[in-house]
Amino acid sequence: MKLLLIESTPGNATAIESDLVAEGHEVLTCNDEHGGPCRGVEHHADCPMEQHIDMAIVTRTPGSAHTLAEMGSVCAARHRVPLVEVDPADVADDLPSVTVANALASRRVEAGFAAAIRQELGRVAAIVDVSREIDRIHVTVQVPASEGTPAKLSNVADRARAAVREHDQFVRVVDVAVVTYPDPNE
Repeated sequence: MKLLLIESTPGNATAIESDLVAEGHEVLTCNDEHGGPCRGVEHHADCPMEQHIDMAIVTRTPGSAHTLAEMGSVCAARHRVPLVEVDPADVADDLPSVTVANALASRRVEAGFAAAIRQELGRVAAIVDVSREIDRIHVTVQVPASEGTPAKLSNVADRARAAVREHDQFVRVVDVAVVTYPDPNE
C-alpha cells in the first residue's frame, strides 16, 4: 500500500515508519528536507498528493494540539484520502492491521461520496455504491425501473458525476454506471 505518514512532532513516527516499510508498504511524507511542512512548495510535483495515496496516517499523542507539521492531513482530507490517527506510543493497539484501518477509513471516504450523490439526486429513490480506486472513483447508482428511460438514466449519470466532481475537485476519473431495480410500487 502507498501510505502518507504525517508526524505531529518531527521524529515521533520513526518506529512506525520502519514497521510499515518492513511490511512492504511504500511510505511517503509531506515534510521537505529542511523540516518544512510541505515538500510541494518549491516544486508542486514533489507533493505526495500529486499521486494516488491509499491512506494517510497521522501520528499524534492523544489530547495534544494539532501542529503545523500535520498540514499534510489537511491536504489529504481535501483530496479525500482515507485518514487515520494513531498514538505513536501505542501503535500495537491503534493500528493492528494497516489493511483493516484502510478499509474502515476508505469506507468513510466512500460514504461521503455516496452522500453527496444522494443529495444531488434528491427525490430519486437511488441506491448508491461508491468505490475509491487508484486515480478514479467508481459509482453504481440503482434507480427504480420507472426511472429507466434513456434520458432519465443519462440525467442520473450526469448528476452523479457532477456530485463527485463537486465533492472532490481532484479526482481524475469518475466512472458512473446507472442500472434499474424493480419498482416496488408496480
